Amino acid sequence: MEHAVQSWAFGEPTGWTIACVLFLLWSGVVGLGVYGISYRLLTMGSLDQEQRASRQTSVVLGILVALAIFLALYFTSLSGFSQLELRDGQLTFRYILPERTMVLPLSEVIHVQEEPAYKGRWRLVLTTETSGTYESALASRTDVRRAGDFLREQIAQPYSLHR
Repeated sequence: MEHAVQSWAFGEPTGWTIACVLFLLWSGVVGLGVYGISYRLLTMGSLDQEQRASRQTSVVLGILVALAIFLALYFTSLSGFSQLELRDGQLTFRYILPERTMVLPLSEVIHVQEEPAYKGRWRLVLTTETSGTYESALASRTDVRRAGDFLREQIAQPYSLHR
């Protein structure tokens, strides 16, 4: 017997790529600014000091700040799954950054909810029996609600997906 497949997309791959590039650029610019300011402050010293400050401290500080900014933006906006597919009672989660796929039986999901996230965007959150939580990337409320409603219906009536 053939089974119907349901699939939902959370965000566009092109949008993800653009957001990632912009986040990297913005983080890099801030990191360079921190490097420049910290190096300038370290080299000022006093007039009676002949010792030159090392660039290494400023480089490390700039990299750490850039990395912290990028990771904060990544975990708040880009870390969730971008695509969800339900086929034969199995949920397949596809992530873009880093690219990976996970498969989970729908029967393990005990709770499905939509959560508001940032600037009118929403996130689909699935909780499993083992207290694992899977969050989607940010998407429109309509897309998230449509997926959430369908999954809750499937959890309540797991065999209604058959044709």
